Amino acid sequence: MLMPYIKFTGNCEEAFLRYAQIFNGEIQQISKYGDTPENPDMPMDEELKSKVMHAQLMLPGLGGISGADYTEPVAKSGNVLIQAHLSNETSAQQIFSALAADGNIIGPLATNPPPDDNSISGCVEDSFGVTWIISARTN
Repeated sequence: MLMPYIKFTGNCEEAFLRYAQIFNGEIQQISKYGDTPENPDMPMDEELKSKVMHAQLMLPGLGGISGADYTEPVAKSGNVLIQAHLSNETSAQQIFSALAADGNIIGPLATNPPPDDNSISGCVEDSFGVTWIISARTN
């Protein structure tokens, strides 16, 4: 199973809680830097202790995603998108709308052109800067 790993700059927990709600997913793990034994030679400040070291979320019928808060800047290169192919059009519309809330619609959810015109897809960048392609069969 492939599991995309998403880098965040401090809002990983917020994103994963939101994704769990949107996709009706189950958070398998959220570990914070402060959960690990502290090395006295390399003390952590309180801000770092509150950040997510690793998170994992399982999405029903889709697999899962992992992620973490990174201490260095995260470059947004745009070369990787996450596709979620849903089981039906209603689910696709609901999830697309939820991801688009406070985000940016790149391409609206619409019928695909021939020869794949019995499905829909759309592209959205969510409020966390993650770009999603949402698709589903229409029949």
